[in-house]
Order: sequence, then C-alpha cells, then structure tokens
Amino acid sequence: MQLAWDRPVKISSQLSEHILRVRIVPAGDRTQNLPLQLAVALDTSASMQGEKWERSKAATLALASQLRPGDRLSLAGFADWVTPLIQNVQNDRLGDLRTILDRLVAEGVTRTDLALNWIRSALPPQSGRARVGILITDGHPTTEKGEVLQEVDRLILQAEAMATDGISICTVGLGNAADFNSALLVSLSDRGRGTFMYADNPSLLTTQLQERLQAVQTISVADAVLKINLADGVRVKNCCQFRPDYLPLGETAKGEINLRNLRSDTSTDVLLGLEVSSLNPIHPPGSYAIAEVGLQTLEFTSAISPVPLQFTSSYREAQQINLEVDRDRLCWDINRFSTELNNTNDPLQTGELLSQIQAAALKSGQIAIADRATQQLDDLYKTGKLSAHQATGLLTATRQLGGL
Repeated sequence: MQLAWDRPVKISSQLSEHILRVRIVPAGDRTQNLPLQLAVALDTSASMQGEKWERSKAATLALASQLRPGDRLSLAGFADWVTPLIQNVQNDRLGDLRTILDRLVAEGVTRTDLALNWIRSALPPQSGRARVGILITDGHPTTEKGEVLQEVDRLILQAEAMATDGISICTVGLGNAADFNSALLVSLSDRGRGTFMYADNPSLLTTQLQERLQAVQTISVADAVLKINLADGVRVKNCCQFRPDYLPLGETAKGEINLRNLRSDTSTDVLLGLEVSSLNPIHPPGSYAIAEVGLQTLEFTSAISPVPLQFTSSYREAQQINLEVDRDRLCWDINRFSTELNNTNDPLQTGELLSQIQAAALKSGQIAIADRATQQLDDLYKTGKLSAHQATGLLTATRQLGGL
C-alpha cells in the first residue's frame, strides 16, 4: 500500500486541508480472480420495443458468451412484474438463451423496485464469489398503477442495503437520457458500489456490457476495509475511490471505510480529504504523525503505514504540493460537480457548475472535458437550459478520468 499527499507541509497557525491518496497495489502473480455470480435484470416494458429491445437481447447474448467456466448467470425481464428466465447457470448450459429471449414481449411499465428485489434474491451470500447485479432500463421507475414514481429514496435505500450485503449494483441508462432518471440511476450505482453506464446509442450497449464484465471478472477481493487511526485534531471530511472507477465513499464506522471489489489487473486509488487543526505555536518545526492507515481483508491484514505531516512556519514551504495528487483532487472536484449537474434544473446553478468543471478541467489538463463544458456553457446561454443527454454524457466522461 502506497501513500501520497497533495501538500506535505502546513503553516503553523492555520487549520489546513489535505488530500491523502492511498494506493492499493495488487499482489501480482499470487492474486487469484474470484468466480463471478452475475444477475442481469432487463427492462421489458413497452418503451423498449424496436431497436433498443433487439440490441438489448443481442447484448445479453454477447455477455453470456463471455462468461468463464466458474461464472454463473441469472437473468430476468421486468415490467409490471419480474419474469425469471435463467437462474445460476454456467456458460456451457446457455444454449437455449436466444430462444428464451425471443419469447419475451416488450410490454407494460417499469417496476424498478421489483427488479432490485429480484437481483437481491438471485445473489444470495456465497463465500469466495464476487456478486454483481446489472439493471438495464430505458425509462422512469413506475408505481404498480403505472404512474412515474416521484419518491425514489426507497429505491436508493434498496441499493444501499444490497451493497451492505456484498452485492454491487451496476445500472445502464439506455437511449435518450430525457426518457429516464439519470440522477436516480447514478445514485443506485453509487450507493450500490457499482458503475453507471450510459448507452445513448443502443448499438453501444454490447461493448459497454462486455467491458464491464471483463472488469468485474478481474475482482480478486470482494470485501476490504481501509482502517484509519487519526491523531487528535484530525478528521476525515470526505472520501472517494478514484481509480479504477470513480465512486463516492463514506465512513461506515469511525475510522473504517469499506471497499468493494478490488481488482487484480490494476491498482485501486482512494482519496481522503483530511482536515488538520493547527498545532500549538510552541511546537518546533518537524514531522508529526497525524494518522495510521492499514488494509484488512478476510485473507490478510497489511502493515500499518504512518502518515507524517511536516510542521513549518515557512509560507513558501507550506505551498509545496504533490502535482500528481493535486490533479487527482481536481478531477475529484470535477466528478462532484458533474454529479450535482444531473440533480439540478436551475439554469443559474447549471451555469455555475459548468464553469467550475471548466476551470478545474483546464487546471488539471483535462482539455477534452474543458472543451465539452465550454460548449455546454455556450448552449446554456443560447437556450437557457442543458439537455439531459448533455448532462448525462458529461457525467459519464468525467467518471472515466481516473483511468486516463
């Protein structure tokens, strides 16, 4: 485990904020990938008719063909009710899947709550396996009467409870983002410790699902805990996973951050925003330990790594920063702003968020994101609004910054 700071020193009389980057490095050849327990809930409501429906079936078949011998797949369609299609099937027993999918008819409304319930039932606790659910939808969640569900907190709590039980939830918005609730799907994947995907062109769905499956097939640790012992006067303000995928995190207990699905093919970077109160001015300059960080899994516990902070009265020394971690911090800000962008319809707030994204992107060297924000600002000034497609597309682009 490696540690890096954005600002290694502090001024003697000030409260200071720092970004600590914790890098969890795979164990190399000793790492074993976990077999996968995968459950896919496919929206079969009436709005899926046409190209979206045909592309979804093709993507499901392509996904099934990519399963490894040890993987298991469960599949269901959902509309007014859930239609289980296959349960816990190996890849060599999926010969009838095309016929099963062709029997389905796209009709009815979108009961997202029933789909989440089914995913949870299809992925019971099982030691030594990674459990991942994928929800694919093109529409707003509805009530049993077919009305658009206005109060969605219950769905988010469902996803959060599933993550607590060890299930990661990935969501896919299919088609025009104006036709579904992007903010909800992002919240479901964030609280469900998964990933949000946006297939605005249905032809992209197969590639996106295959790439996501390839990523989760490299999971080597399903559950881990980052343990942080803080010195007096130090607190964690916020935290996120930045690599390989952006994911907002939070402390589940004092000094503990639960991590899901560490991969064997790439390092996992966690960013911690720490607030450090000023030391007593009579303290001499020098290095002081403000925290200890360790990683614990079912298989091992890492050595404790001390987090030193240099105490100085020199303003010049206090302005020294780690440029690499500072870029990660700016990209973290971009992700926070783009998430807020999908939760507002206020043109003034939209413009402010786009300006913040633009400034942080320019400062961190993310020119493509800056250009995109600039174009959307121009569109906002001309039309007075930002389309759902623009906001959702920008969010999916910013969430890939850690992989660039």
